Amino acid sequence: MNLPRQRGVSIVETMIVLTVIVVLLLPAVPMGVEWLANSRIRSAAESMLAGLQLARNEAVRRNIAVEFVLDAAPAAGWTVRTALSGEEIQSRASGDGTAAVTVSVSPNGATRVSFDGLGRRTANIDASNAIDSLDLDLPAAVLAADRTRDLRLQLGLGGQIVMCDPNVTAASDVRRCP
Repeated sequence: MNLPRQRGVSIVETMIVLTVIVVLLLPAVPMGVEWLANSRIRSAAESMLAGLQLARNEAVRRNIAVEFVLDAAPAAGWTVRTALSGEEIQSRASGDGTAAVTVSVSPNGATRVSFDGLGRRTANIDASNAIDSLDLDLPAAVLAADRTRDLRLQLGLGGQIVMCDPNVTAASDVRRCP
């Protein structure tokens, strides 16, 4: 009597394949954790860049002073509002997808920057220091300093906003801060 041939995979073969997959993926886990942590910095920087660009664009569109106001450091939240009336245009709460990201402001203690109807930086209505740059980083407890991809948002007097890497020093590298 001929028995029909069995098809499929045995449990032993399945376990061997799963073991090989786990062994191959194990070294990728630390790189994935690092990538996720650094993506938080990028997400926070892109959010702030969008907020700064919105403030500048709204100032030009409305032909009035519009300000970008940063939440108290080290949070990463912000609000865009008209300078005179305080009418809120848009805001973003700190920690929305950017948990643990710290923001350092230059000059120290500055919390806002204003744009005039031509899109240029202008004096803040409350005569406070205007933001020149924002440095975004992660605390060493989250990711070692040599493994983070820090980012800086730098504001020019003409209203231009540049996202750059403060750790890049090569003059030919486009990521270098001006």
